[in-house]
Amino acid sequence: MKKTLLIASAALVAVAVPAIAMHHEGGPMMKPDMTRAQMEAMVKDHFAKADTNKDGAVTKEEAKASMEDRRADRLEDHFKAMDSNGDGSISREEFFAGHKPGAGGMATHGDDSAGSSRPVGDHGHGMKGMGMKMGNRMFDKADANNDGKVTLAEATKAATTHFDAMDADKNGTVTAGERMDYMKAKMKEWRAGKGDKS
Repeated sequence: MKKTLLIASAALVAVAVPAIAMHHEGGPMMKPDMTRAQMEAMVKDHFAKADTNKDGAVTKEEAKASMEDRRADRLEDHFKAMDSNGDGSISREEFFAGHKPGAGGMATHGDDSAGSSRPVGDHGHGMKGMGMKMGNRMFDKADANNDGKVTLAEATKAATTHFDAMDADKNGTVTAGERMDYMKAKMKEWRAGKGDKS
């Protein structure tokens, strides 16, 4: 019970669908540079895992289940990282130690648009729903023929379009800086009510 409650309280935003597999773990500054080939391999890997019935297409239901599985795995990893003595519960001391700056990536979850770091605990439970909405929007963008399914070709095309938009210097590699600049620009557009909010 304790473990379940603490996992829920540490909930992080799950990343959307395999179609945009580049947004799969951690904040934008936590991800290493990524080449186009690495992105394509990641999309293929995420697609294969999400396509549970192996019919060559991922439905919205499969994408949602895959996203929830990855989220559960990340939460379990975070719980284990905070449970320093391995007793299956997190003491007050372990909780605060796990949220100190520099505590193995646990303390902060990326930079927000104002440039300040936020503690993991500040996200609250509403972020899961926000992640699901973002996932649905990304799925719909990837589903080029609007048949309610995303093929590997559609997923790769959507991810490549997203990759190219982030690759500011067009050298075939997206750096953490380019990723952050892109996200800040998109957030600015969103706040101004412009752009496609992708």
